[in-house]
Amino acid sequence: MNDEKGTFRKRQLTFLEHQKHKWQKELDELMLYKMLFASTEWIDSTVIGLTLSNDIEIDTKPIILQAWLEDKKVCIPVTLPYKKMKFVSLTPSTKIIRSTFGILEAENKQLEIPKSEIDLIVVPGLAFSAKGDRLGFGGGYFDRYLSDYKGMTISLVENTRFYEKECWPIEKSDVRVRKILRL
Repeated sequence: MNDEKGTFRKRQLTFLEHQKHKWQKELDELMLYKMLFASTEWIDSTVIGLTLSNDIEIDTKPIILQAWLEDKKVCIPVTLPYKKMKFVSLTPSTKIIRSTFGILEAENKQLEIPKSEIDLIVVPGLAFSAKGDRLGFGGGYFDRYLSDYKGMTISLVENTRFYEKECWPIEKSDVRVRKILRL
């Protein structure tokens, strides 16, 4: 990993940590949900890939609930050896555990959803540029997964995550998000 990228990541994590319980973050999220649910990408999708968010990320619980209300299938990533991941089905009865990395994921790892069946993936991140460049959490899991993904990717980006131009080094393996929804 590039030292400059790591330094920017640490700075952004600290900044987001201070923002996580602020009222403005919650208001921004509500507006971003409204934009997402009105987008043609959402409307046209039947299978949605999402993470189970942590407290510095955009809260994905309302997105999951809206998908279920609209009879959309929801799938979430599960980490695998060699910095890989797959998506598995999420239902109200799915047992959730905290992985060795501290992230929430499904305990039952047998219900893999093939990439070709996922219409839309809502991609998390620490920072995003106007062109769709993304600074993730540093494992490269999403970049590896998205490298040959043909469906649509969207990120919900409040002002604290948005940069007109990327302020971090872009690596050859970084995969751009196809659409940025921002305030």
